[in-house]
Amino acid sequence: MRNLLSTRRTAAVSIAGVALALVATGPATAGDGTGQGGSNQIGSRVDFNRSSPGSGETSPMTPIGGSWSPPVCWYEPRYTPDQMDDYVHENFNAEHHATASISELVTDDSTFDLRKDKEGLWWQLVYQDDGVTAEACPATKSFMFVGPEEPAEPNTRVIDPETLAALAYNETELPAPPVDLKPNAARQVVNLETLAVLDPAELQRVWVTAYIDPPGMGRIAATTVATPQRLRLEAGTEYADPNVCEYDLVRKGGGFAVDTEDAGCNITYRKSSGGGTYELQASLTWNVNWNATESPDGTPVHEDFPDGQSTTEIPVTVKEIQTVVR
Repeated sequence: MRNLLSTRRTAAVSIAGVALALVATGPATAGDGTGQGGSNQIGSRVDFNRSSPGSGETSPMTPIGGSWSPPVCWYEPRYTPDQMDDYVHENFNAEHHATASISELVTDDSTFDLRKDKEGLWWQLVYQDDGVTAEACPATKSFMFVGPEEPAEPNTRVIDPETLAALAYNETELPAPPVDLKPNAARQVVNLETLAVLDPAELQRVWVTAYIDPPGMGRIAATTVATPQRLRLEAGTEYADPNVCEYDLVRKGGGFAVDTEDAGCNITYRKSSGGGTYELQASLTWNVNWNATESPDGTPVHEDFPDGQSTTEIPVTVKEIQTVVR
């Protein structure tokens, strides 16, 4: 288990709209991966569990369409009222803010109080990374109290299963398509079909669970699942006919497979690659869904997460068949 939000930070404290720096040194890490960071921790407490995508190289999932992006900021449950009192006194130097009460330093609300007589938690604003601008994250308060009598403010993104699912999507890494060619990539022949095989043992679904354990609350979790659906091969040269072929994957032996021997489409090179190679591109399309549990087998929620893609390039050497004349 790893915590991959270790560089994320919370918003600087403001008073009457003016940013004030924390006395505590710099952005803190997000803890040791257990979701239980130290008392001065100001990073996200979201943790991740993930499946093993195999022994090969992986890369971040590319959303198909290009318009999707992860949340840039959100509020997380952080402190009980008593813990909030401790946090304020431990992390702010009252001597340097003599013109304002300590309680005013944690929000831009001059009527703020610790809510010690109320049921609920203090939620803290967290940024997805250090490059987030005020324009991208319009939230202004570093902290927000949420309880039965004080729901979260309207149009405010708070950590919930949907937000966790989006964070899990952003952390998903996919394997490169484990394609075997027949003949192999170094021995392709002009006018001979290029067959492709995917071993189901090398290609399985990929999932990431994001979760958080707020104080005094049950665990909040969501799991994002990517399932391979389709293989696309592009010849990498105009000297091939057909130039592009696509294949639907079939579930087999716990994984997903393709064998194009009897397919109606197989790339066929019509000219040798000379002294070089053609770069055949193989790409997998992955269907993505999520559910509000810690299991990849939970009931999927039908939201507008885009399909994902993973791609690899295979150098292909194509030669002419040599005819021996006797």
